[in-house]
Amino acid sequence: MKLTKQEIQFIDSYLIKNEVKFWDVRLELLDHIVSAVEDKMTNEGISFNEALLDVHRGFGNQFIEYGVSKNKIFEKGLYQSNSGFKKFIRQKQKELGRKYRKIIWKHLKIKFSTFKFWLEYASVILLFIILYQFKPEACFGVGLLVLILPTIYSSYYSFKDKSTRKSLSFSMATSSAMAVWSLYNLSFYILKNNYENVLSMPHSFFAIVACVFYPMIRVNIEVYKKVYNENKKTFDLKFL
Repeated sequence: MKLTKQEIQFIDSYLIKNEVKFWDVRLELLDHIVSAVEDKMTNEGISFNEALLDVHRGFGNQFIEYGVSKNKIFEKGLYQSNSGFKKFIRQKQKELGRKYRKIIWKHLKIKFSTFKFWLEYASVILLFIILYQFKPEACFGVGLLVLILPTIYSSYYSFKDKSTRKSLSFSMATSSAMAVWSLYNLSFYILKNNYENVLSMPHSFFAIVACVFYPMIRVNIEVYKKVYNENKKTFDLKFL
C-alpha cells in the first residue's frame, strides 16, 4: 500500500520535530520509514498511525504508555523520545568520518603518483624559499593563508548554496579538513611556549608547516568540491 503525499509530508515533519536537523540524514530516514510503514500496512493490515508508531519504536525510540490515554498514544508515542534517531545520527557521523578519511588518503596517494602534482608542490616550496630569503616576515601571513584554505572553501560553499547548510555529509567533510588545522595548532602551541609571542617565533616555522601540510590541504579542497557536487545533485533532485 502506497502512502499519500500528505502522509509522507507528515513523516518528514515528524522527523523534523524529533530533531533530525540534517536534511541528508532526514531523506535517508524518510525513505526507510516510508518503505517500512508501507510494508507493515500491506502485510499486517494495520493503519498508518499504528504502522508509523511501530517503526518509530523499531528505531529504539522509547515510549512509556503508562498514564497515557488511548486517544493520545499515537501523538505522545512519536515525540516522547528520539534517542533512536540520535543514535542513528551518531552512527552516520562515524561512517562518514571513515568514508572521508579513506577518500582523502586515496586522493593523496593519487596526487603523489602524478608528475603534475610534484611540479605544483615543488613550485609551492620554491615560493616559500624565495619568500623566506627576501621577506621572511611575510611567511606567517602567507603560511596562515595556505593553512586556512579549506576553511575559506567551506565558508564559500556555505554562503553560495543552501544545500551545504545542515548537511551531515558536508559537516563531516569539514571536520576531516579541520584535522590538518588541529595538527598545525598542536605544533604551533608546542613551539610558542619557547617564545614570548608569535612575532618572535622563527619565520621558517610557518613556511615549513605550510609546505608540509600543503598536499593534505590540496586534497581536502578536492574532497570539498566532490561532496558539494554530490550534495547539490541530491538536494536539487529532492527539493527543487
